[in-house]
Amino acid sequence: MITVFGATGTTGAPLVDALLAKGAQVRAVTSDPAKATDLTTRGCEAVTANFNDAASLGQACAGAERIYLVTPAHLNMRRWKADAIKAAKTAGVRHVVLATGLGASPKAGLTFGKWHSETQELLKESGLDWTFVQPTYFMQNLLWQADSIVKNGVYYDDLGGPVSWIDARDIADVAAEALTGADHAGKAYGLTGPEALTGEDIAALLSEVTGRSITSAPLAPEDAKAAMVANGMQDEVAAAMVELASIAPKGYLGGIETTVSDVLGRPARRFRDFVAENRDAFVK
Repeated sequence: MITVFGATGTTGAPLVDALLAKGAQVRAVTSDPAKATDLTTRGCEAVTANFNDAASLGQACAGAERIYLVTPAHLNMRRWKADAIKAAKTAGVRHVVLATGLGASPKAGLTFGKWHSETQELLKESGLDWTFVQPTYFMQNLLWQADSIVKNGVYYDDLGGPVSWIDARDIADVAAEALTGADHAGKAYGLTGPEALTGEDIAALLSEVTGRSITSAPLAPEDAKAAMVANGMQDEVAAAMVELASIAPKGYLGGIETTVSDVLGRPARRFRDFVAENRDAFVK
């Protein structure tokens, strides 16, 4: 049995698909009872659990050999992950695949890197087998701007430098391999796409694929933070997101890792292909 936390989320949903395609027995965890029926229909054992409810975490882990652990970006995410790791160990789970972030380490200088590192070290100390998946920015985040791109013909760039965006499906496929394959314990997998793109590059791809004239405009850090807070993100977490974005102009988010091809034996998905698959979202 493999338990997938965040089974309806950006990486969890494609991970469920990837595991089912491999014939794995999957327990899909969601905090929304309304989504359980769909998960069951897809062939999962669906469990409703809340990171603030230790008993439900124990139920989600009971009888599982391996788990995929991811939480939303939240001030409580370190406690949530700590509680889930504790529940996993109590339940006899052998291997935890933990989603963190590229650059997470004890030497990290950024807030998110420190937060993720704290959880990574806790998992190492737990005695459980571990694998870290450490992605950069998700291509799926572009869809957050779909409506404004349609309305204004502008991609608002809050990064200001090259970023090696990754498709969340590639993250899921690497996680699926780590959960079902051999020789992945004790590995930290930095995950990026195959190219680093600027805001201008993204606008050009959008223009090419949609046949519209899409331009790129900078989004000031204070405006980016205000937008995240307006959409429900906690102020401190939004500040950490802005801090992370601030290193893009220096090129620190543009490094290319070959992990996807190394682990999966195929190239990582390209940004242009993602835009083409989602073309309708940008022309509706």
